[in-house]
Amino acid sequence: MADGPGLVYWDGMVGHSGKNGCRLYCGVQGRRKTRGTRYYPALLKPTDQSVIGSNHPDIDVFKIPLGGSDDYKTNLMRLVASPNQRQYDIRKTETGITKPPLILGLRPSCTLGVPICMTTDIMHLAANLSDLLLSLWRGTLDCGPSDDIETWDWAVLMDEDAWTIHGAAVENAGPYLPTSFDRKPCNISEKLNTGYKTWEFQLYMFGLAPALLYDILPRKYWSNYCQLVRGFQLMCQLRITAQELVHAQALLCCWERDFELLYYRRREDRIHFIRPSVHQTNHLVSETVCKGPSICYAQWTMEQTIGNLGQEICQPSNPFANLSQEGVRRCRVNTLLSIMPELDNSCQGHPNGSVDLGDGRNTNKQIARSAWRETTKAPEQVRMSRNVKFKVGGQFRFGEVRYFTRLAVEAEDANEDGDNEDNWRFLDVAVIQAYSLPDKALLQLSSQMVTSCTRSEQVLAIDVKDIVSVIAMIPHKPKLPSGLTEDRFFMVEKPCLDVSDLGVRYSAYHDKDNEDNADDTRIE
Repeated sequence: MADGPGLVYWDGMVGHSGKNGCRLYCGVQGRRKTRGTRYYPALLKPTDQSVIGSNHPDIDVFKIPLGGSDDYKTNLMRLVASPNQRQYDIRKTETGITKPPLILGLRPSCTLGVPICMTTDIMHLAANLSDLLLSLWRGTLDCGPSDDIETWDWAVLMDEDAWTIHGAAVENAGPYLPTSFDRKPCNISEKLNTGYKTWEFQLYMFGLAPALLYDILPRKYWSNYCQLVRGFQLMCQLRITAQELVHAQALLCCWERDFELLYYRRREDRIHFIRPSVHQTNHLVSETVCKGPSICYAQWTMEQTIGNLGQEICQPSNPFANLSQEGVRRCRVNTLLSIMPELDNSCQGHPNGSVDLGDGRNTNKQIARSAWRETTKAPEQVRMSRNVKFKVGGQFRFGEVRYFTRLAVEAEDANEDGDNEDNWRFLDVAVIQAYSLPDKALLQLSSQMVTSCTRSEQVLAIDVKDIVSVIAMIPHKPKLPSGLTEDRFFMVEKPCLDVSDLGVRYSAYHDKDNEDNADDTRIE
């Protein structure tokens, strides 16, 4: 696992700026500008240039080759057999390989082999896509001499006042994100260039921004962006169904195709808009089919481990030697605990006054709270964790937990002796004030990304085991497609957990036939 620049040190490839720069080695060749040396993975051929080596025909986004090209072995042997430096340079450009990779030294029976072992990295992909989109919307991306930034109708955050207002909106949403969402996004207009974390980008770009940019970003760009977010959310799940893979493939491929048509527009002076991160999204589904959910081999775990080991270093001298020793110590402890789990005393038991529901509840580690407890604190001291997603009548609904309680109900096998304690059992319930069903038109327009509800007067008592997850319900006041403007709440789910399917057709399916035949779609 590595980011793009770090990957070249161990995979033996040219890197993301090469002609054959796909990190998965799919064989798709990039395009360069006239007299340029850097290649970009644009699928559509520019109409205003014909650079030798970059003038190949358009590539169908739905027919992109799988990663791990079969030509890798032949190309590597051809590179190694280069008779001189000039031939080596030519073959390096053509093949995308610079040297035999270090991982070829691993035992073949213990690896998938090169280049099949190369994977996507959904963690850095989130950050890179966020950087690209924000650079476009803020108008900070390089504008060529033959281009005119005044024609960039998508650069709606280029105005300093609009950018400041947007940053404040991101910050104001923070208290509504539950503590289980971990670090909340800071004011992006103030902190973007001073250490905005990748997790903050993930929550902002793939959670908050679709609703916050509604009616700010022009509709065609906003709808295109929502396709990316929905497809990316589906691919970040720990569990992904076959039908969700079909939806994600349609959403991400349509996003990539329309992104090139909307922003790049087949212009040579805009070809740098198509960064490697745009191309990498096309491999997320096929890589998941081959290797499992992308989140399982993303770099979140590695980054977390590096951070934990760094915190354990107590001596400022020889930091890397100390880091290595901390890693060795951690491995020894983990090995010992796996052999003798009775030595693990980290379990703290259940909180005072809590009830163990049994059967492995709370597998997502979230803690749902209630308005009864949270409203006793000042709003600035609370990360609201009382909004939940639950299932009733086979349908996902959203609501605010007013309080939890236990009800004594008659047992199913009760006998005639009504005073017998065995005739009664406790039913653990949550009293919930439900939100309305989401606005269907906005839901469809946004590819199910803006789930906008109002607070209803309906109060439900549900079994606590019907609660699926803790969510965020954030206030906003949109103008709905119907023309109505009112106070509402939009829903945000924690990344990596199961995404709600609210039964609305995705805009990526352009006609009814495509929708009816979705089950027959195959990932190629």
